[in-house]
Amino acid sequence: MQGEWEARSLAHFIALPYQDQLTTVWQRGKLLEARRLPGFWLHLYAVNSFFVEMWVCQRRYEVTLVRALANTDELEPYLDKVSLGELFPN
Repeated sequence: MQGEWEARSLAHFIALPYQDQLTTVWQRGKLLEARRLPGFWLHLYAVNSFFVEMWVCQRRYEVTLVRALANTDELEPYLDKVSLGELFPN
């Protein structure tokens, strides 16, 4: 049952319009980490039971992409910086 709810939650988020995705991340998301690529800051958020990457243009200071991470392999660039204990305290 829990897995079904998580899948629906992620699918619901992906189906939202762009502005609603931004609002959801800002209202419900927990910032876990930020990393830098040439020209962008990538912010990793935990939103409900899934993760979202927000790409922020360094030059214009605006969000250019909101990307839900559907596969745990996509978390690999963050694994050495993020502690899951922060997400699931005792």
